[in-house]
Amino acid sequence: MKTESCMKKERVNRNHFYMLMAICLGAFVSHFTAGIVNVSLPHLTEIFHAGIGTVQWITTGYLLAIASLLPVMGKLGDRFGQRRIHNLGYVCFTVSSVLIAFSPNVAVLLLLRVLQAVGASMFQATNIALITMYMPKERRGRALGIVSTAVALGGMSGPIAGGMITQWLSWNWLFLIHVPVVIVATWLAFRFIPNREPDKRPGTFDGVGAVLFTGLIGIVILGVTQGQAWGWGSWKAIALFSVSLIAFLLLFWWEKRQAHPFLPLQLFTNATVTTGLFITGSSFLLANTVLVVLPFYLTELIGIIPLEVGYVMAAYPLILAGAGPIAGALSDRYGSRVFQLLGLCGMGGGSVILTLWLEQLSIVSIVVTLALIGVGMGLVASPNNSFIMKHVPSMYVGTIGGMIALMRNIGMVFGAALGLGFMNGVTFDDEAQALDAFTSVFGINVVIFILGLAVFGYGLFIERQGRRNKKQETNISG
Repeated sequence: MKTESCMKKERVNRNHFYMLMAICLGAFVSHFTAGIVNVSLPHLTEIFHAGIGTVQWITTGYLLAIASLLPVMGKLGDRFGQRRIHNLGYVCFTVSSVLIAFSPNVAVLLLLRVLQAVGASMFQATNIALITMYMPKERRGRALGIVSTAVALGGMSGPIAGGMITQWLSWNWLFLIHVPVVIVATWLAFRFIPNREPDKRPGTFDGVGAVLFTGLIGIVILGVTQGQAWGWGSWKAIALFSVSLIAFLLLFWWEKRQAHPFLPLQLFTNATVTTGLFITGSSFLLANTVLVVLPFYLTELIGIIPLEVGYVMAAYPLILAGAGPIAGALSDRYGSRVFQLLGLCGMGGGSVILTLWLEQLSIVSIVVTLALIGVGMGLVASPNNSFIMKHVPSMYVGTIGGMIALMRNIGMVFGAALGLGFMNGVTFDDEAQALDAFTSVFGINVVIFILGLAVFGYGLFIERQGRRNKKQETNISG
């Protein structure tokens, strides 16, 4: 007969399992809905009688709104409770998804798509904080790895589902197909995420700082995504980046004068936090550059059909999905540092292979290289997130959780902009010129990898120096 303590332990483990399921379903759906529309954009131009420049904002506006709002939602989670912001995000996301499916025109659709992005930003910004707060320390890395798996599976399956819906169903199902999943996630979230108020709240909410920071991020991402289309030397691009510089200076000036600034500047003096955030952004930049550029090589120079390209590119998310939870579980036991290093080396090694030997690689070799990059991302992502959050005070877990999500999105946006920028104007009939473009962009990835290693080494040096100083202070006081 089971003792009362055993029954209590089983109940706690069951609650943790369902809480993690609720969080993972949200992580899956938010990335699923980001990609499901991409394949269908040409079809939507015909349905709504709108140009591709307008319709593409169904995707661009969604990603831009999420990235801009992530730190704000994380900060609101610190102030009003992570559970409250997370679960309200599910409600907002579900309602807006249903409304989008019945949009009478593209203007209404775009407006409701932004509302959907608001909901997605609410639960994306708080999911890492919830795991940090409520999962046992010995299982935290594994849980973060499982969330990474959900993200990878969502990003992989979205375009596939979008193609099937475009082929066989009406466009409305692009925004309805995930609704049952979100309803289940919402019920699980309200039922199993603990309803606790923050032990210690940050000071008054810095609304001016939030507006300045949100505007700054939005302007920078808009400039990066549109810079290639406008031309980097065009007056639009120059004006936009000039405004972003002014917004940055205003933000810095304002935050330095606030007793409770929107950005906890004291945390960014912590080398562990800043280097960890840099590794997050650079690793996603490395991965997304490859994911954007390699299909051009496979289609234009190798000459395989899009379906086969999809099979080849699936190696990355599939391997990432398997490596993430394993790396997270191992980092719980052995620490995060070795996995961060191995992951960066895996991603950098893949970039070196693509830079030096791209022309000699067979399809199988390309799959293996993508798998190496996927393993690298799996080794980096959850151990790095766990490592950052371990050094953050409880009152700021939402803020830094939102910053982690922001750096992930910024890395993806910059990676896509870098890759597409090099592909613009390439004449694939001239094989030598095309190969130069491919090796150049992968070469930049190698430089970013080396920079990431340097930042990792700097963080390790500062960390060890801090431990040495602490030990000396202990010996002196003793």
